[in-house]
Amino acid sequence: MTSLDLKMPIAVQASLRRFLPLGLVTLTAVGCAAVVYVVIRGPALSRLEQAKTAYQSAKQTQDQLHRTRAFQEKARTAQQQVEDVWKELPTQNEFASFAMAISEVGRLEHVSIPGMAYHVEKAEGSLPVKATLTFKATGDYGAIYRFIHRLEMTEPYLVIESLDAARLDKSDRASSTLLVFNVKVATFLRPNSP
Repeated sequence: MTSLDLKMPIAVQASLRRFLPLGLVTLTAVGCAAVVYVVIRGPALSRLEQAKTAYQSAKQTQDQLHRTRAFQEKARTAQQQVEDVWKELPTQNEFASFAMAISEVGRLEHVSIPGMAYHVEKAEGSLPVKATLTFKATGDYGAIYRFIHRLEMTEPYLVIESLDAARLDKSDRASSTLLVFNVKVATFLRPNSP
């Protein structure tokens, strides 16, 4: 015998024939699953990537819109604050009464203000202008203290630019209780309404 002749027994062949339809169904199912996996998975992954990209883009746009809205709200608040400050500033016509009010505060606190000098800068368009009052205030320490305190608290946009003090009588420093303060106050004036 030159070749080995292998033959299956007939009983084994018959049992294999019974499983042949089941094997074919299994191979067909596996083949279909592989085709479905390849055909559906590729486009699904592509759609998933597109959806992720669209989500990230929408999220960035939403974040930008939130930042823009917050910035606009801050700008609106700042604009309202500027308008409130603008309304509270005295006008150029009210500057004389402003000086009279400072004199009245001095009189109420027993501080003598013999005279005032003022300077109003030149107006440029509708911008506020700086106005300064310079005067000497004479009184005892407590009265000057109360006067300065009331100046700082009464007008919100009044700034004491300079303040220096000296005794009234330089020859008798020990017995002199009166002080002389050179005061320079400034404020901003809005233009007169037309």
